[in-house]
Amino acid sequence: MATLSVIVPVFNTVGTLERCVRSILSQQVDGLELILVDDGSTDACPALCDELSGADARVRVIHRPNGGLSAARNSGIDAAKGTWIAFVDSDDELAPDTLSANLELATADVDLVEFPVSVHYGAHNCYQLDFEPRTVSGDFVFKHWIKSGGYNHCYAWNKIYRATLFEDIRFPEGENFEDAAICPSIIRKCRAVTYSDRGRYLYYSSGGSITRQYRFANQEPLFRHNLELLQHIKKSGADAESLSRLWNGCLNLLIDLARCKDADKEYIAAKAAVLTSLKPINANRYASSLKQKIKVTLGPARACKLLSIRKYK
Repeated sequence: MATLSVIVPVFNTVGTLERCVRSILSQQVDGLELILVDDGSTDACPALCDELSGADARVRVIHRPNGGLSAARNSGIDAAKGTWIAFVDSDDELAPDTLSANLELATADVDLVEFPVSVHYGAHNCYQLDFEPRTVSGDFVFKHWIKSGGYNHCYAWNKIYRATLFEDIRFPEGENFEDAAICPSIIRKCRAVTYSDRGRYLYYSSGGSITRQYRFANQEPLFRHNLELLQHIKKSGADAESLSRLWNGCLNLLIDLARCKDADKEYIAAKAAVLTSLKPINANRYASSLKQKIKVTLGPARACKLLSIRKYK
């Protein structure tokens, strides 16, 4: 059995695929398998995937009809033979020794290792997501994830997962922000999670990325998943600070939806009412800025109405 299966969905990224693959194959990992999932690419990627597989026995290729990122990842999960699974997007890369350094932390009782990211790598707005090294376990795993705002970085790709976490979990197909949909369920299944300061995932900025296009249908899933999480932690009796911070995050996401040119006004109004009903007493106290305090004071409905005057392009 392979030690680690790295799954790379591929769709029309012929210009970056070799760089991505090179960064993975250069990792010093015994028992590495790289699964390239060609998701119906219409450029030279299918042939390039086969060429890369022919040049290195560690590379396997799946050719499938186009089904989107989630479907491609799910095909990779179904085919994976590793004890551990990682995801890399075909226009990104890994810093040297990232996988080997973090696999050292994947001990018998740990189910997930999360490691640093350079977000928008190479762009003027690049920033670093770093972690204080620690391991949390038992009932504190999910509580810590909520309290530390882990839902703000539900990225699929800066983590090493025990493969058994995916026994009954798959990415929802045909939907954006698919990682935000499954991350809470993954975290709840973990016996222990290690946060690492080793290595780095290099996430390249793409102006054409669907998640950066402010269209209602593109952005709605992110709000919905966060609202569902808010409803869950409110029922489970989360502390006031955690509840308030997530509520503020949901408010901002709803305002972003209202600012979309094609916003569904009935949806916005209905969800504003739901968010109002969930408003914590301390929401204003934990607002991150004066601007945010004003939004909280206005309330979801009025904030959406006033701030949606200025639409996203």
